Amino acid sequence: MAELQEVQITEEKPLLPGQTPETAKTHSVETPYGSVTFTVYGTPKPKRPAIFTYHDVGLNYKSCFQPLFRFGDMQEIIQNFVRVHVDAPGMEEGAPVFPLGYQYPSLDQLADMI
Repeated sequence: MAELQEVQITEEKPLLPGQTPETAKTHSVETPYGSVTFTVYGTPKPKRPAIFTYHDVGLNYKSCFQPLFRFGDMQEIIQNFVRVHVDAPGMEEGAPVFPLGYQYPSLDQLADMI
């Protein structure tokens, strides 16, 4: 009988052969309710829809969506779309701590920011 061998499994999946890492363009836009940051992957193409994401509570676009978009089966899909990931105020990587007394935008205000 064959012996069992320990195998290490990593979370991050390497790029498929022939792929190069995507470059992202991060932008910050001031709104009446504060600054919103969004990151764009890919190049917009005429008459093609975009994939637009908005993360869950307490996360940012990387922690919420990176595992999905790095999944091997998603590579064929995402190469045909521009992706726009929006981070809620203060949720982007390296965001400063909100000052004392800061009033976080309501859900309606967050929607208006977009």
